[in-house]
Amino acid sequence: MNPKYTLQDWPAYRNDIVDFLDLDNRRNHAQAMFEVDITKLNEQISLRPERLHTVTFQLAHLLFCYGRSIAQHPEMQARLYKKKLYLFDDVDVSMIFEKTTPTGIKVPVPYIFRGIQKKSYDEILKELQWANEAEMHEIYQSKKSTWLRSLPKFMRMFLMRRALANPLKWKANLGTVAFTTLGMTIRNRQMYPVPIGPYSCMLAAGSSYHQKVEGKTVSKWCIVLNFDHNIMDGAPAVRFGRTFMAMVERGLETE
Repeated sequence: MNPKYTLQDWPAYRNDIVDFLDLDNRRNHAQAMFEVDITKLNEQISLRPERLHTVTFQLAHLLFCYGRSIAQHPEMQARLYKKKLYLFDDVDVSMIFEKTTPTGIKVPVPYIFRGIQKKSYDEILKELQWANEAEMHEIYQSKKSTWLRSLPKFMRMFLMRRALANPLKWKANLGTVAFTTLGMTIRNRQMYPVPIGPYSCMLAAGSSYHQKVEGKTVSKWCIVLNFDHNIMDGAPAVRFGRTFMAMVERGLETE
């Protein structure tokens, strides 16, 4: 008896995603899973006058803390080129937003928060709202030409790696670190999404949950850090993690 199945055409945009993930296959990934206490943050958010979803406020705070923490530990976004490490002053955070193409297909689209360590919480909140609501063409113009897409994969990868080998070109095109929200829509259970990609440092926001501690309800957030062990050892990553956790848990007083 023949099994039943459905055939679908492979969407062309998936090739761009696979190429991007394969850009730097020299990375040796290391992950750290941890939780942050967001009880105070949620209390502060409840007092905000804006009519926005709680997740938007939370994300803006995470981005704020991420940028400031990376700025204090620039080795986290270092890139290696010709036996030299490039440690950038500005933190450019790449984040994915789902957008609809003119043909009606929903696709993941990158947006880069430039120099985010210099922006206030309210500035990041406003930019995050804009990126959420913007049309695809407003936040992203594909830099991959039609002729490049038509080449065999090994040639595409050779040309892209050569074009982006210089850390200055990498920063201009792809940012310096990455952030993903995979898992944030899951509530009151633990989920730790592990990010993948060609960046030296990537942070993933997982699910949030509540638990009783000494008779009080505490809210916690699952976070995963992915860093390139070729570039740095565990100690710098731990120092970054301490800074980031402390900043998140202080809430909006970090302004």
